[in-house]
Amino acid sequence: MITKTLKVPNDLSEITLGQYQRFNKVLSKDPDEDFLQKKTIEIFCGVELKDVEKYKYSSIVDVIKIINKMFEQKPNLTQRVNNNGIEFGFIPQLDSMTFGEFVDLDLLLSDFDTMDEAMAVLYRKIEHKHKDNYTLVEYNSEKITDMKWLPLDIVFGALFFLQSLEKELQNHTLSYLETHMKTIPQEQRRALMKPLAGGQVFTPSHKVG
Repeated sequence: MITKTLKVPNDLSEITLGQYQRFNKVLSKDPDEDFLQKKTIEIFCGVELKDVEKYKYSSIVDVIKIINKMFEQKPNLTQRVNNNGIEFGFIPQLDSMTFGEFVDLDLLLSDFDTMDEAMAVLYRKIEHKHKDNYTLVEYNSEKITDMKWLPLDIVFGALFFLQSLEKELQNHTLSYLETHMKTIPQEQRRALMKPLAGGQVFTPSHKVG
């Protein structure tokens, strides 16, 4: 039996998007409860899988409760975040997003495997700033910034924010496309607008039995 104290995260800010994506892949395979608990400890507490079963059963149960409680948090939107001295900002005006940003974001938000790329659309390096105002570097889909380091509270905060604006974003997106796609043949236009009409925004959720 291992007596070493587990380092247990109790706030979403202590978990990275990359860690959650690893966990989500396990979750998507519908594993049995015991394996899911082991992977939860491995991924979020930094314990090798083979060593998880060496801890006291009561300790593992307590850790799972703490992690489940943590995932009940609903953080607010964070406008700016700093990583290694580089400041990133959330898109200041969603209604000013470009066509490329709209289309890529709609596709990337539909799957947590691509959530890091979605966050690279929403959060970009701040180019200029003055007091509370700032501008971001231009979006380039061929040069996606690695955002797996992003703390999960910031990711969930952005998702909850988008969820609250879901209908508004959907309506604006469709209006934007109708206005700016007049030159595209009707059938192609329908194909492009079909996934956007669903208005689906990924809702984060998690619970280990």
